[in-house]
Amino acid sequence: GSDGSTILSNAAQVIKATAGQLYGYYIYNPNATAQFVHFYNTAAASVTVGTTAPLFTLTIPATAAANLSGTMGILFSNAGWSISATSTAGGNGAPSTGLDAVVFYN
Repeated sequence: GSDGSTILSNAAQVIKATAGQLYGYYIYNPNATAQFVHFYNTAAASVTVGTTAPLFTLTIPATAAANLSGTMGILFSNAGWSISATSTAGGNGAPSTGLDAVVFYN
């Protein structure tokens, strides 16, 4: 499955409402500074960006894209997982312009 194309900001957005595997992503950062994308093993409604610990965080360089495609997958074990983007690594500031993202999962 895929979440389609999502614009990421500092509010957690649903990737999947059940446990599953992350198989890939494409994320584009149109901003002039690096931005941070947080993947949570937590349902979006339970995430407080800047407080809830992400499963992992990616730094996306200025005006660049990051992508991953794999066959092993990264396990998200909770019944609900989500994603957000911020302008600082541990904060909750919104990017000036939202990041474009597609997430592939099963």
